[in-house]
Amino acid sequence: MRAKLYLPYTEWPRADEALWKKAFEPTVDLFDGGGPGAHLSERTVQQLEYAYGKFLYFISVEHDDLLKQPPARRLNPKVIGEFVNFQPGTCGAVTLSNYLGHLWIALRYLCPKDDFHWLSVIGRRIKSQAKPKPEKHHLVTSETLYKLGIRLMDDALACGKPPTSWRVQSAFRDGLIIALLALIPLRRRTLSALRIGKHLIKSGDQWSLDIPAGDAKSKRPLGYPISQELSQRINVYVNQIRSQTAGASTHDYLWAGCRGGPMRAPGIYGAVRRRTRKGLGFPINLHRFRRAAATLWAVQDPTNVRGSKDLLDHASFDTTEKYYIMAQSRVAGRVLAQAIDSVGK
Repeated sequence: MRAKLYLPYTEWPRADEALWKKAFEPTVDLFDGGGPGAHLSERTVQQLEYAYGKFLYFISVEHDDLLKQPPARRLNPKVIGEFVNFQPGTCGAVTLSNYLGHLWIALRYLCPKDDFHWLSVIGRRIKSQAKPKPEKHHLVTSETLYKLGIRLMDDALACGKPPTSWRVQSAFRDGLIIALLALIPLRRRTLSALRIGKHLIKSGDQWSLDIPAGDAKSKRPLGYPISQELSQRINVYVNQIRSQTAGASTHDYLWAGCRGGPMRAPGIYGAVRRRTRKGLGFPINLHRFRRAAATLWAVQDPTNVRGSKDLLDHASFDTTEKYYIMAQSRVAGRVLAQAIDSVGK
C-alpha cells in the first residue's frame, strides 16, 4: 500500500475532480480565462496535482472518512503532521516542504474563501530544518561552469576519435549544454524543448535564442543573443556533431539523445550532474546555474542587479533578491577579512 505514494488523478473522488477542472483547466471560450489557476504553466499544475494526489492518497489510507468531507474540511495541523510522518524516510526536509507548499497553493485555488496560510508556515519551518548544502556548492560561479563546458567540448574534439563516436558526440553536446546554461540559465523545461529554426535562430555568423511566450514559464517572450565564441561552437555541434548522431535527422530538437530521439529533461539533468561531478568534484544541478548567474551579476554589477530578474525570467525582483543579498554578504565578508588581515600586519 505504502509504495503507491499518491492517488492518480483518475482515482480522485468525483467532487475533487470537478473542482480541480473548474480551478485549473481553461475553457473553450476565448473571452473567458477559465478557472483562477488556468493561467499557470502545465508543469506547475502537474506539481500541484501530484502534491494534492499525495494528500488524497494519505487520507484514503489513514482517514478514509475524510474523503466524504469538502476539501477545506479534510486538513488541520494534526492531520498534516500525520501526513508528513506518513512520507518515506528517504523524503528530505526540502522535498517535504515543497509538497506542503504545492498543497497550499492548490488549496488556495480550490478553496479561495478558506485561509490555509498556516500550512505554508509549517512548510517553511520544515525547510528551515534541512541540512545546509556544503559551501562548495554555493561558491560555484558561472565563469567556472562556462570554462568547464568549453573544456569538455575541446577535449571531445581532441580525443582523436571521429564525430561518429558517441563519446565525442555526448561529451561535446554536454559541454555545450553546460556552457550555454552558464551564459543563459534557462529553466529545465525550456532548455529541453529548444528546437533548431524555431527557438535557436541563426543570423549571419551569430546564433540567438528566440523563445515565444507559450514556451516560457512566465508566458512572456524571451530573447537572448549568443556570444560569438559560443556561436562558433554551436556551428560545430549542429554541422559536425549532431549531424552524425543516429536519428538526429528525424527531429529538429537541439539536443540529440542516444536512442534516436531528442534528449528529454531528466536526461539533461543527469548528464549535467555527471559531467560537473567529474569536472568539479561535486554535482551541480540545473537550478544551480540560475543561482550562479544571479550571484555573479550581483557581485560584478550591483547597481544594475535588477536586470538579473529579466535574465532569469522572474516575474518580480523579489524572487531574485535573495541571491543579491547572499552575494553582497560574501562581498562584505571578504572586505572585513581583508581589513582584519591588514590590521594584523
